[in-house]
Amino acid sequence: MPEHKMETIDGIRYRPEDVERARARQRAAQAGALTVADAHLPGSKTTEDPGDQDDGDTGDGFDPAEHTVLQVIAHLAEADEDETARVLDSEATGEKRKGLLERRDEFLAEAKQRAGGPGGGR
Repeated sequence: MPEHKMETIDGIRYRPEDVERARARQRAAQAGALTVADAHLPGSKTTEDPGDQDDGDTGDGFDPAEHTVLQVIAHLAEADEDETARVLDSEATGEKRKGLLERRDEFLAEAKQRAGGPGGGR
């Protein structure tokens, strides 16, 4: 019988090529926050060529439909309030991923706090 080099993390078996992503998810869950480094792991579908970022002909910038949920969350962690709203609006009309849309208010509040300090009162 062939020997599979599966690795078990928290009782779940992973293929060797998926181990780093699983560990990143585990670190993010323990830390309570996702970092850009965790979202841009080697082998993810849009991080193979770093020259592709934001230099397309559309001029629209970050397109959430071309990224994983983790990558969108990492982008929103650094985006200003307008960019956060634009990305979430694009997600609402495109992919409609529940993990992003259910946290819309949270993402917008965090962006407002980064921009204007505590409270964010108008």
